[in-house]
Amino acid sequence: MKSIGVFFVLAAWGCTLPARAQKAFGSEKYATMCHYYGESDTAYIVMHAPAPAAEKVVQDIMAVIGLRANFELRSANVPTAAAVIKQGKRYILYNTQFMNNIISSTGNKWAAVSIMAHEIGHHLSGHTLDNETSKPATELEADEFSGFVLQKMGAALTDAQAAMAAIASIKGSHTHPPKSQRLSAIASGWSRAGGKFSETAMAAYAPEKPRTITAAPIVEQQKTETKLLTRAEKIAQSATYNKNVASEAYFASNPQGKYYVTTKGNLVQVDRDKVYLVGSLTASNKPGYKMMLTDIDSNTIYVGSGGMLVNNYGKKIGYLKSRK
Repeated sequence: MKSIGVFFVLAAWGCTLPARAQKAFGSEKYATMCHYYGESDTAYIVMHAPAPAAEKVVQDIMAVIGLRANFELRSANVPTAAAVIKQGKRYILYNTQFMNNIISSTGNKWAAVSIMAHEIGHHLSGHTLDNETSKPATELEADEFSGFVLQKMGAALTDAQAAMAAIASIKGSHTHPPKSQRLSAIASGWSRAGGKFSETAMAAYAPEKPRTITAAPIVEQQKTETKLLTRAEKIAQSATYNKNVASEAYFASNPQGKYYVTTKGNLVQVDRDKVYLVGSLTASNKPGYKMMLTDIDSNTIYVGSGGMLVNNYGKKIGYLKSRK
């Protein structure tokens, strides 16, 4: 693996200078900004000079894409990280404690790098020019950019997805897509940069277009309709889930996701100790396949021989592994 140039200790992202010695850039109100995962805007932003380690990360990111930064980096009192334009100047803002916490909680030093790359992607893609808040489409573009950059810097796919896997919302919102789509976008960028998927992550995964999200449709369409299973079903899926799970499901776009097909024919996802109903197993409506998985929006995945999962175009996107 290539060297990232700087591997952070937990204190590296900020406060490397005494607070009184830091240069303050004042307090201003920002109406709109592109946040990392949809948190509320902070009414007044107070900016400070960035830590040397954070500046080095930005330099490393810009080096792999061969461009000069069209923004200034600042530590600030934003909830996580954000890209913003104020009075004609572009800024990347990051919260020191959040960056340190994401490294600590994931145990992955690439997590903070991926977040920084995501925000840089917003500026380089022109997302901050329309004076609007985050939108699902632009968030996916920034996610893909992040995956592309991290592969070029030497990160594995799991490294590139570490932050998103840890903190993204499984259901998404009106501003940010659900976790499955965001992980898929990162995987798409990582693959486009030359990354090769492991056997577990399905070597056949190769999206036709950079922004095409090729995760299983029923995983993509969780949206707000995705619901928690009943308490009884959740308990059944915990300590005694072996009795209730017929097979494990793996998807190329989210190799770390925990998906299962239950003995009742439900496709569920386990995330942060919660169980989500994603879709159901039913008789296939397509010649050549006996069974298919479908969600409430009638999106389908077909179950082929040996448990292979294919989309409506016949492309392999995952597989089922029987627990029997």
